[in-house]
Amino acid sequence: MTANMSMYKKSALIRMNMARDLFLTDIGERIPTILEYTEQFKVSRGIVQQALETLTNDGSVVIEKRGVLGSFLVEVDQKKLYKHTDWGSIMGTMPVPLNPYLTSIATAVCEEMNLAPVPFSFAYMSGSEKRVEALENRLFDFLILSRSAATRHMEGHDDLAICTVLDGSKYSAEYVLCFMGEGKTEIEDGMRVGVDPVCLDQRVLTEKLCQGKNVEFVEFPFLGFGDIIREGKVDCAVFRKIDWDEPADPLADVHMVPLEGIPGFGADETNTPVVMVRKGNYGMDRLLKKYLHADKIQAIQKQVLEGKRSMKFY
Repeated sequence: MTANMSMYKKSALIRMNMARDLFLTDIGERIPTILEYTEQFKVSRGIVQQALETLTNDGSVVIEKRGVLGSFLVEVDQKKLYKHTDWGSIMGTMPVPLNPYLTSIATAVCEEMNLAPVPFSFAYMSGSEKRVEALENRLFDFLILSRSAATRHMEGHDDLAICTVLDGSKYSAEYVLCFMGEGKTEIEDGMRVGVDPVCLDQRVLTEKLCQGKNVEFVEFPFLGFGDIIREGKVDCAVFRKIDWDEPADPLADVHMVPLEGIPGFGADETNTPVVMVRKGNYGMDRLLKKYLHADKIQAIQKQVLEGKRSMKFY
């Protein structure tokens, strides 16, 4: 009974993986041979043949054999085939879009994924560590985060991988060191320094700047930056650069100092968005590469930032 159940599970898994391969194959393309699949999945020839027969017998795909040239995909019923992939609704997550850059990236990803022949949903969560944990727990299929955060999260997590680098797009404004009032340009002993425990980039960067100094860390949520300043709870904090619109705003007294020359925290690392996936989610990286293109994401973001395109979050 155990052996049969094990064989059933293996057969179902191979059918699912082959369905994903075929779903991502264009009409007219050659498909792998039975031998190639047996070597790739480390299973018997019979299991591969059974999986392929299931997909062809129910009309999900039509395969044409062309002798020594191999077999080619000539017809696909996307709805039938997609059910075999077991992907369900593709779920992505990214930070709550509360600044123009995240708003425009969310719009671009939603626009592109809604053009794909797959059901898609987007959720918004603050804190890259929380999003990565949810990805590892298979609550999501992919997430959007900065390249610097992604690089750090992959350390010690072998199942995580950057699927696509969204070159040309901007994750957020650059980090600066914010002091309450003029006169200071670096962190000094005795200062109260704001740190967001759930924002990996901000926390690690703050710790680097405070290394070897006697300071008091004051925890605050990243979105509560304005509150801790108004209430005088900190002397300085690392934050994304902000252009204040109202001169009378208490935040206008903040003195921003650029951060330069800190390894791993250059604008290219902290401001470039990437798409992260689990390696164990077979075929997901190829699906996202097929439908999320860096140049198109960049173009849509630019249009949203210029007010030429409406925002969209789903």
